[in-house]
Amino acid sequence: MKFKKILALFMACVVLALFGCAGAEKQQVAKPEAKQETKQEANQSGESKGKTVKQIVEEAKFQIVDYDYVKGKLGDKLRKFNQLVVIDARPELKYDSGHIPSAINIPDTKFDKFYPQLEQFKVTKDTEIIVYCGGYDCIKSYNVAKLLRDKGYTNLKIYLAGDPEYATKSFFEISTPYAQKLHKEGVLFIDARPENVYKKGTIPGAINIPDTKFSINQEPYLKLLPEDKNTKMVVFCGGYACIKSHIVADILYDKGYKNVMVYSAGEPEWKEKGLPIVIPGQEAAQVKKEEAKQEVKADTGAIKPGKDEGTVDKEFFKTLIDSRPDNIVIIDVRTPAEFQNAHVKGAINIPVDDIYKKGCDSIVSRLPKDKNIIFMCATGARAGEMWFGLKDDCKYDMKNIYFLDAKVDYSSGNCVIK
Repeated sequence: MKFKKILALFMACVVLALFGCAGAEKQQVAKPEAKQETKQEANQSGESKGKTVKQIVEEAKFQIVDYDYVKGKLGDKLRKFNQLVVIDARPELKYDSGHIPSAINIPDTKFDKFYPQLEQFKVTKDTEIIVYCGGYDCIKSYNVAKLLRDKGYTNLKIYLAGDPEYATKSFFEISTPYAQKLHKEGVLFIDARPENVYKKGTIPGAINIPDTKFSINQEPYLKLLPEDKNTKMVVFCGGYACIKSHIVADILYDKGYKNVMVYSAGEPEWKEKGLPIVIPGQEAAQVKKEEAKQEVKADTGAIKPGKDEGTVDKEFFKTLIDSRPDNIVIIDVRTPAEFQNAHVKGAINIPVDDIYKKGCDSIVSRLPKDKNIIFMCATGARAGEMWFGLKDDCKYDMKNIYFLDAKVDYSSGNCVIK
């Protein structure tokens, strides 16, 4: 009898052990596989582990170059795609309003759309390429460089200091949309072509400072300029292959005019876009009117718009940081990790990357209805990217939607507008 009890107890232990192992094995099999990180998610995970952009770039074995290197490579600042390509990885809005001379725009979030430029310009895989964006904290230059490496380009370098440093040392080029905006604002335009060419037709209101004469005798031409060295001025000539505008801009910059810009596409693209060309000193009989930019007719309520399309006034935005009316919603378009680290009180997070990863509906479906919406980020770049992405790519009605075009410091845990 005692033996039977021991045998029964032994068999019960065996059964329990077998069922226990089967359950464990079943649980192990049912465990889901780890999600494979995408390239962009891997970058973000690197950031979340506390790595700086510089560390990420160095680990990827991209050569980091400085301003002196870039300046030496630019030479006369003209485009020479068989020798060097400079790529601005920031959004179109930022590129248009100021970029390093000769640079083309390949935003990291629209790489597939803009990448074909390299094939258009017949850039070979071993051509030297320098990529930059918004400075040491900007990951966009790394993203584009990595994507180009994946495409087979081998001679890639990153100017990590990028746009912020270059702006303190030299002048920028601007694109036609921004040149058009400045012209409407009454900014001084300077035609650097010879006088006989200038007299045949130029951008309305432009004065003539020929580079050849200006290089020899500056005084007569400097008298044509405002005494205020902070005055904005735009120099142009005969297009991307014309060096005259850069020569004049270099002299003006050395003379202390730090707000000088070069409109590198110049008179040819201005004319091609159907914008007005006039004979100096004569009233044009017929001038094609500049097509007015579509204004966003918003029921602003308490919102004070900024000067540029889609923007909110910076000083007004400062009044919304701590509290705001119920009809105003602030949407932070940075990554979830950045948002979690610090954000404006009461803001919601809708990353701009979602418009490219998940499509327009993923953004539109999350926008609060019947509210005034303000997009914000850390520099204004991604906020503008979201605004123009919805407007141009998603064809969304931008009534009551704005973005903050300003640098925001989150380091103290608070939101400081600069």
